Amino acid sequence: MDTHRLKYFLRIAEERSITRAAGLLGIAQPALSRQLQLLEEDLGVALFTRTRRGVELTEAGERLRASTAGPLRQLELAVQYAGTPLARLDRTLRLGLPETTVDLLAAPLLASLTTVFPEATFSVTVGSTDQLVEAMLKGAVDVALINPVPDDRVFYRELLTEVLFVIGGPDTDLDATRTMGFGDVVELPLVVPRSSSGIGMALQNAALRAKVTFNHRTTTDSVAVMKNMIEAGLAYGVLPLSACHHEIDSGRLRFAPIGEPMPNHRLGVAATGQLDLPRELSVKIGDTIREEVAALVRTGTWNAELIATRPWNPMHG
Repeated sequence: MDTHRLKYFLRIAEERSITRAAGLLGIAQPALSRQLQLLEEDLGVALFTRTRRGVELTEAGERLRASTAGPLRQLELAVQYAGTPLARLDRTLRLGLPETTVDLLAAPLLASLTTVFPEATFSVTVGSTDQLVEAMLKGAVDVALINPVPDDRVFYRELLTEVLFVIGGPDTDLDATRTMGFGDVVELPLVVPRSSSGIGMALQNAALRAKVTFNHRTTTDSVAVMKNMIEAGLAYGVLPLSACHHEIDSGRLRFAPIGEPMPNHRLGVAATGQLDLPRELSVKIGDTIREEVAALVRTGTWNAELIATRPWNPMHG
């Protein structure tokens, strides 16, 4: 099968529009429609249904997207970097990820990095922003995805912003279609992050704007502990959907939007001025993280909004 057709299919799926996809790919719309038709004929199934605003994936189309997006990206990366100095790098790359991102990002990110750096080994540290910043300053982590911090020793480039939701157990009456006021949220018995950055900071700022105080029952530096307590009915939490989408999909947790002041938190790529990596290597790690995050957001897998910034370069901040 022509991999170009799969690439075209994935772009149409991302844009939900043949017209927009054709413009981004630099292909005439009739030619792109023909390539899609040939792919559907090869597979013997319809991949999209037409709507007023564009196209939507069929069940068969969604299965194809889920099964091909990752492998096709790995193939493209392998071809792009075969024979380059990056492909011959033999050292350990030490990454840091916040726990809220692990379920969505860890697997596709490591798959891409192992393709770009086939001779490298990887060490992944999971923790709060405070813990990851400390690990970077100690030299235990090279590059990390963190919340913004007021620390001049850390170079930081924003990637995305995520809205936070109130999360409850399966027996709560939380409804994804019904917004809960922030004043009502803080009256719940909450389990909140111990860290003062990220989600903790977002909640504090929202509380200040709303002129209310928290009624939190427990603090913890573990998202897993938060989710266990919430599922057991011991507390409610405030988290991005990326941190608990598996539990929500399986009915183990429920969620509802939060009204104004709607809390959100930001994530970006960070490193320190003492980063012991060649410039080309460090830039490529940052670029790979950005590309994987962007792909997850574009496909709707990650419910977040990308922040457009210039390319990340830890040598220049």
